[in-house]
Amino acid sequence: MKPYSLVIADIHLQPQSSHPINQAFEQFLHQEASNADALYILGDLFEMWVGDDIGLAQYASIIQQFKTLTQQGLPIYLLYGNRDFLMREAFWNATGIQPLKDIQTITLYHKEYLILHGDTLCTDDASYQKMRRFLRNKLITWLFLHLPQKRRLAIGHKMRQNSKTHSQKKSSAIMDVNPQAVYALFKQYPTIQHMIHGHTHRPQHHTLQAEHHTLHRWVLGDWQAPQAPYSQIIKLSQSGVELVNYP
Repeated sequence: MKPYSLVIADIHLQPQSSHPINQAFEQFLHQEASNADALYILGDLFEMWVGDDIGLAQYASIIQQFKTLTQQGLPIYLLYGNRDFLMREAFWNATGIQPLKDIQTITLYHKEYLILHGDTLCTDDASYQKMRRFLRNKLITWLFLHLPQKRRLAIGHKMRQNSKTHSQKKSSAIMDVNPQAVYALFKQYPTIQHMIHGHTHRPQHHTLQAEHHTLHRWVLGDWQAPQAPYSQIIKLSQSGVELVNYP
């Protein structure tokens, strides 16, 4: 079998281990990820993460499976999403997963890729970007993580509900990436022609024309539920990028 690596995003794992998304993801880890050279997770692995002390207990089954895979030699990399950016040392130690920067360059099979969650490209959604800057403030995150568990859970659930309500009121275009933001990011990395991200839940291969070459933006799918979870994931190999349905 030819070597390959897998890239996924927006799994939105639930606290209930019996949830269809969790069951589908566990199957993915055993049947697909375990055979890969590496697994890259581009944010929103969890529906909500309000501290390692809570999350490690809520997602104990998945945490253990990550640890087993990394101990068996599978490199797993993860960058923060907009729903789960509060993982700290206890999470990394418990899983063996390696953290990535918000915007990360990787070289696989002699090709360069730019990977990110994707929310920073949605610059038309001004209210979201303002809230993102507030929530990522180091002082705010420190204060939040020092609140009692019940308080953090209550705030997390309230924020998730508010996010769903506001998203329903926003236009589809506002919540998608801004083309100028995409071009601007590519310009910061002139040697890279492939960008991979999630967040928008709009799986697609987009091409953009630059001065001397074609640029590629690959968008991952989310893991849909509840009846029959499926997604669109990316396989990277010597042949390049392939956006495939899973399962």
